Amino acid sequence: MAELPEAELARSLLVALRTDFAEREATALQLAELLLDAIAAALPLTRNQPADAPLSQFETLAEQVDVFAWEGAPGWDVVLQQGLAPREPLPPNPSVLDGLGTQSGRAQVRGELKRRARAEADRLIAAARQAGPQASGLRHRDTEATHDSGGPVPALSGSALVEVHASLLRLVGCACVSSLVLLPEDPQAGALPSSSSEALLREMDERGENFAASHEEWLALLLKRNPAAAQAPAFRTFYAGLSQSLRVALALREFRDAALEGVLFPDCEALLGAPGTWQPARWSSLRKGAPAIWFAELCPAAPAEEPLRRLARECSAGLDLFSRLWFAQDLSLTGFTALAAFLVARCACAVALWEELGGGVAAH
Repeated sequence: MAELPEAELARSLLVALRTDFAEREATALQLAELLLDAIAAALPLTRNQPADAPLSQFETLAEQVDVFAWEGAPGWDVVLQQGLAPREPLPPNPSVLDGLGTQSGRAQVRGELKRRARAEADRLIAAARQAGPQASGLRHRDTEATHDSGGPVPALSGSALVEVHASLLRLVGCACVSSLVLLPEDPQAGALPSSSSEALLREMDERGENFAASHEEWLALLLKRNPAAAQAPAFRTFYAGLSQSLRVALALREFRDAALEGVLFPDCEALLGAPGTWQPARWSSLRKGAPAIWFAELCPAAPAEEPLRRLARECSAGLDLFSRLWFAQDLSLTGFTALAAFLVARCACAVALWEELGGGVAAH
């Protein structure tokens, strides 16, 4: 009987994992499944085929980027710290969000977002192929994709595996915000709340450890302050995922502060919770297109900065987004889902940059 593609790829991936890593085989299989799906979604983008369906596929992969499975892989944060073979920092790639707001309208934003997704898909495929001779191959589930892609993908080194994962995170970031320009614009979208980052940080300080446990209080405040949310039955389903961003916000602050001090925060587990809880299929009725001016406000051009300053700025942008959600008043449902999408995308980009810079490397 022929070996399943995921089992064959898992054998190839074992070389990127430490031999003394207890969950080595389970992690290799989980990564193989994820990589197969990512390549299948990326290949149409590299061939300049319509981008809408591949972006939708990448959005469904958001829940899997933490590489966690019950009774299986322990999670990407643990793999980085304990499981990967020795690796070196990688050249940091650009954020998929910075500068999107410099486009003049929704059509231009949409075109630029697709261009960036295609460029990132090229990087993902290149990273999957860079490890040398194609000895133990990967046959894609899509036979046409296998033929067009030029053959099997080789086994990955530790650094190459990080490069693939970082690229996947950025593609997930693209995908999460893509619906805002792929869906028709909501004429009742209204305005976004102003940034309240400083007020948010003060409240975090005042609440201390209780901040992350403020789920019920936050929900009650949002329903009281936002009539559209109170009237939409699907809002509570949406909030089930949004409530996890309380913990994410604390992690964004820790990542930012560490980067400003010139170091990398040691653990990405909390930040990976943002894409890990992104389930828009559960509240699809709330999704609509957003005005181009929101991209101008939330995705301005970024200054040229050294990588750690870039990481700090990415995290600051995430805190800005969360502050608008935390204090939201009279916000439309489109505003809620758009801010949440941008927050997930910023977290994905922050983790991608962090791991490229060597985040998660632990002494053995």
